[in-house]
Amino acid sequence: MTEAFPALVRQDDARYAITVGPDLAVGPPGHAYLFGGASMALALDVAAETVGRPVVQGSLQFVSFTPLGSVLDLTVEVLQSGRTLAQARVAGTVDGRLVFHSGISLGMREGFSARQWALAPPVPQPDNCPPCTTLPAQDDNARYLEGIEVREAGGPEVPSGRTRLWLRRKDGAPLDAASLAMFADFLPIALGRATGCSGGGNSLDNSLRITGAAAPGWCLCDMIIPSSASGFAQGQVTLWDQSGRLLATGAQSLLLKG
Repeated sequence: MTEAFPALVRQDDARYAITVGPDLAVGPPGHAYLFGGASMALALDVAAETVGRPVVQGSLQFVSFTPLGSVLDLTVEVLQSGRTLAQARVAGTVDGRLVFHSGISLGMREGFSARQWALAPPVPQPDNCPPCTTLPAQDDNARYLEGIEVREAGGPEVPSGRTRLWLRRKDGAPLDAASLAMFADFLPIALGRATGCSGGGNSLDNSLRITGAAAPGWCLCDMIIPSSASGFAQGQVTLWDQSGRLLATGAQSLLLKG
């Protein structure tokens, strides 16, 4: 087990397994599966656990869905480990079948103070924002979204293609790499709003670059869908704590729903 995933079982130095339960599942009625952001979060978590260093960056490609109730096996391969930086590959399989693969960079360099040039968008604080009431309908056994408090941070002045949400985990978990990976995967919701199609589309890949972590609390998820073409869309996200500190940036490619 790890702090982020108590149900995760470590089988040896570089192999882990977890049964996909309802708390990590999303999907429409009749089709519950592992939340894509949880796939990324698990990959980051097992890489950090194996290497013993904080995550700097991760990218992940989905090969297939991971069904509710299946056992997800995660294997970490450390590609190189130097004084400052380590790089790892994580493969996720179900019954020997690859469902995703990920490349992750980990490390920390001493002697460099944190600096931030970007500014958080000027939005109302969470207490002044209404709850979100337009999340996609979920299967009865897909309960990940039930564990997240979601509030609308935008307003009528928000341009087309952009969605801003305040997100907070109801279990009081910190805004660590796992939480940020999951929050970054709200991009399909932004795509759904941009296109008018509930659920938006399916993520083909996830990428996340982490600049910090924060104590439990609200996270501002600022998402934009710049364009779509030939049935595919692009999405970008920035994640901020309530004080306006940048925590992470991310991006996805998405397959539009027909």
